[in-house]
Amino acid sequence: MTDDHSRLRISNADRDEAIRQLQAALDEGRIDLAEFDERAKHTYEAKTNAELDLIFDDLPGGRPKEGRLAPVDAAPQPADSGARDGAEQEAAERSRGWLHDVPALRALVLVGGICTLIWLASSVSSGDFGNFWPIWPIMGLGIATFIQLVNRGFGPGDDDDDDDC
Repeated sequence: MTDDHSRLRISNADRDEAIRQLQAALDEGRIDLAEFDERAKHTYEAKTNAELDLIFDDLPGGRPKEGRLAPVDAAPQPADSGARDGAEQEAAERSRGWLHDVPALRALVLVGGICTLIWLASSVSSGDFGNFWPIWPIMGLGIATFIQLVNRGFGPGDDDDDDDC
């Protein structure tokens, strides 16, 4: 039965779930960004369960034979790495939280990129590269992003004891 499982072709849902597990491994620091890119490429190229299983061969939890991926958190942790992993996890949450706490930054990149592509396409087709109009939405969202970044540390969750003034 294991041989039959390895020969079965995988679905797009299997690939998407594999990418989610690779992202979790990246977030935990088990693989670096270059490894993530390489493994993601191989995940999208994989056609069978056997090919997908090889991508997770060296990761804790691996990939169960039922075709569903095991959560990476379920993997046993080494006994001597408790304090170090706690500090690394806290640092990862802090850095990940920054991007999640500034939604205007994502909007700035997305809207700015789309507007710039539209401007570029219309400028190339007309031959006139004057009047870079995407600057206006980029500036507006840039101001909103700046305000969110400035106010980020001054919310109700701010635990700083700066009452020494």
